[in-house]
Amino acid sequence: MGEKDTVCTSSSELVQTEEALKSWEKKLEGESPKAFKAFCLFRSMGYKRSIKACLELNGIEPNKYGSWARYARLFRWNERAAEYDAYIAKETEREILAERVERRKRQMEMLNGFDELVAKRIKTLKPDDLNADGAMDLLERSAKLDSFITGADKENNKPVQGELAITFADSFKDL
Repeated sequence: MGEKDTVCTSSSELVQTEEALKSWEKKLEGESPKAFKAFCLFRSMGYKRSIKACLELNGIEPNKYGSWARYARLFRWNERAAEYDAYIAKETEREILAERVERRKRQMEMLNGFDELVAKRIKTLKPDDLNADGAMDLLERSAKLDSFITGADKENNKPVQGELAITFADSFKDL
């Protein structure tokens, strides 16, 4: 592993780690602790960050703008913050996908439970008690629910490759 480095998190706490640190997690060579702390405040501002807004938000005197601008230029604040933003976006996407997978699992469990209930109910039905409309209704509902949960209902809405689209835009051109 690498040597221990100091990491400044978005809440400006110091954390020890032995992992390879990203450019937004560590002080760069020649960057003072003061400059790194300023970068951490800047980085935590999000996509609409600016030095001026960061100074105002954190109650820092506006006369610090010049030194912060110099720090930003020397220590590539915009580049490092953009890398941080990309990392956060990727992590957020990973979390969203994990939540979708978990939701789909729960839906499948519910569908399986529903199938079991229906199977039990069907076993108790007497064929003479179930008319054709009732049987078709049960079959249709089961198919719709299955299509919804498996996502097959969304696939049917996609345009067919090679499908001819007719528009009348030219007919109304001069009206």
